[in-house]
Amino acid sequence: MRVLFIAPRSFNPKQMYREYPLGIGYLGTLLKQEGHEVRIFDQNVQGAEDEGLLKLAAEFDPQIAGFSVITPNYPVARQQIGKLKRLRPDMRIAAGGIHATLFPDDLIADGADVVVLGEGEPVISDLVAGLGAGRDLSGLPDLLFRTRAGGIIRTAQQRRTTPLDELPIVDRSLYNLPKYTHHSMLASRGCPHHCAFCCNYTGTVRSDGVAVRSHKNVIAEMEHLRDIHGAREIFFADDIFLLRKHDILKFCGECAARDVGVKWIGQMRADSVDRAVAEAMRAAGCQRIYFGVESGSDRILREAHKGMTTAQIRRGIRAAVDAGLRVKTGWIYGLPGSLEEQYESIPFMLDLRPHEISIHQLIPFPGTIYYSDPARFGIRIRDAKAFESFCYGGLDGDIRFDYLSHGELWQLLEDTGAALEAAGYVNSDKAAPGAEYIYTTPLSRNSMNVFRPAEPVVAA
Repeated sequence: MRVLFIAPRSFNPKQMYREYPLGIGYLGTLLKQEGHEVRIFDQNVQGAEDEGLLKLAAEFDPQIAGFSVITPNYPVARQQIGKLKRLRPDMRIAAGGIHATLFPDDLIADGADVVVLGEGEPVISDLVAGLGAGRDLSGLPDLLFRTRAGGIIRTAQQRRTTPLDELPIVDRSLYNLPKYTHHSMLASRGCPHHCAFCCNYTGTVRSDGVAVRSHKNVIAEMEHLRDIHGAREIFFADDIFLLRKHDILKFCGECAARDVGVKWIGQMRADSVDRAVAEAMRAAGCQRIYFGVESGSDRILREAHKGMTTAQIRRGIRAAVDAGLRVKTGWIYGLPGSLEEQYESIPFMLDLRPHEISIHQLIPFPGTIYYSDPARFGIRIRDAKAFESFCYGGLDGDIRFDYLSHGELWQLLEDTGAALEAAGYVNSDKAAPGAEYIYTTPLSRNSMNVFRPAEPVVAA
């Protein structure tokens, strides 16, 4: 079979992530190993318009197109499904991902033939074989599909998962590597925490908690990327890198002992980092850590179920900075709380003084309690299906807060920018490569670039 996987861009053109999409990379690798022809189109790096996708579809002529759908890219995916159906009416279209799992009926109504509910690896081989042969799919679990006669069938729910150590190393030749500035990989999937603002992969797509790869397996892939692809820097796309202190220290010790020689970046909770962890990570090649701070108000953090205090955040960030790591922090303005509490973030930022500060407006994403019961928290969503509003990077009129007016939010962002610039930070719109202290807000035109090497991961 000829299978084309598609990662649509976010509806907000400002939001451009240049990490290659690992989820469909795993699926494509499994299918390629079985002899299928596979292509991946990542619109985040291959052009904001749809002409590139339609050109590839016309040339490759896939029998199956698989869409990776999250809420910020759903409005784009919906349009692309329609365009592909018009281009190739006999093409079978599948959809998966968090948004597709939450709203499978919408994807079917948009023209998808089948939606995978949950993780795709356990079902992808049988699904492609079934679609290719025109077989009845009702015997496969975790699907919603349209029959040839037009009926809609939801199959038995099993929510199977595949241990990460049993999955193959993603075949990076599936990607257009010259479009990327660094390599990406996973050491774990899911998150054990329950922050109210986060649509957690665990509980939506994955039903059995968190999956963690063995440190030997992770290091083997790092060495593969180094030796086969010349990787110099790797971004770990885990929600929380390796989760537990014991596993982090074990990995770092082995990584340093083997002298892997590859720089890397991890995303972590500040309360999981102390001096020993930070120094071990630095010795193992870590260059940056990304912490989700969210707010400088302990009450806001408590009400958002962050499970962390400002004191814990301060200790973790200072440990990382003292160890020589570059620290990026994420903040959310508009979490339920008073205007005075929103302003508590500014002095906390100045006190922490991380190298990078990325501020977003609260988006009550589907899969969170802020979406399912917004009135309880003073959040107003004008149209719960107007997903064009559910993108980081801007201030949209479809989402409002009773406790923070649009004007107050705008002023808060301006006051934050002024305070940061007075303290030596540079706005992402003006930051040059190598700037030590950078910040970005929804008022900025350009998103913050984390990776700024002079050349791509491979020569064009």
